[in-house]
Amino acid sequence: MQLGDRRIACGKPHLVGILNLTDDSFSADGLSDDVASAVARGVAMVAAGADLLDIGAESTRPGAEPATIALQCSRVVPVIAALRQAVQVPLSVDTQKAAVADAALEAGAVMVNDVSGFGDPAMAAVVARHGAGWVLMHMPHATGEMGWTTRSRTMSADTRIGCAEVVADLGRRVDRAVAAGVQRDQLAVDPGVGFGKTLAQNLAFLLGPQGLDKLGLPVYVGPSRKSFIGAVTGAPVDRRLMGTAAAVTACVLAGATFVRVHDVAEMREVIDLARAMVDSAH
Repeated sequence: MQLGDRRIACGKPHLVGILNLTDDSFSADGLSDDVASAVARGVAMVAAGADLLDIGAESTRPGAEPATIALQCSRVVPVIAALRQAVQVPLSVDTQKAAVADAALEAGAVMVNDVSGFGDPAMAAVVARHGAGWVLMHMPHATGEMGWTTRSRTMSADTRIGCAEVVADLGRRVDRAVAAGVQRDQLAVDPGVGFGKTLAQNLAFLLGPQGLDKLGLPVYVGPSRKSFIGAVTGAPVDRRLMGTAAAVTACVLAGATFVRVHDVAEMREVIDLARAMVDSAH
């Protein structure tokens, strides 16, 4: 996959460390505008085994209010600029806004993690101009609009049909991005576990690509501490480490290229063991 002037191999899972710069994070790990602490956490994540860092300043929790472009830029740009000098791993910006992506890519990011899946019509031009990677996620509702593990009215309640709808929708978004000038090797797709889907649909995407593999693109998954874990185990958000480990293992066994997590050191061990299991089977 092309990430700016870097190319990364997609034949193995890459661990993406989450760096939240919001005071409204569902997992209560946001660092708001504390640049020094954010950079220190990012450096620690890389030391613990993160292959990429994903930096964002807009919460997607149920009930969250959209963050302005100015607020997002004021938080992510200085952190990305500092991390560019402090670590060697690729940096990603978690934003739905083309203007934020543009500023972050100028500061040193090489990937855009777009939970809206091309909601901003200007995003394609920004990604194409920078030659950046672009993750298109499936979210069938506005940011903050719905509760976790709750089906959007636009989604079928049937597990198989709903998963097929996600794949078809992402395929259309990929085609739209390519038509707008973005190269296919800049793109990855994310089924959006925890966003507008039933519990069964979320679990199905962890267990296998459900047809996403037919798009021929890297698959990006963010299962960390999500509510589907709590729905199954009853664990509150601060006690979902083991459930996250199980979900991450499933993602690796199913062939995910990128797995986005909060607990980097622990999930590094999980991914390495899961990868060893996959390798031993071939």
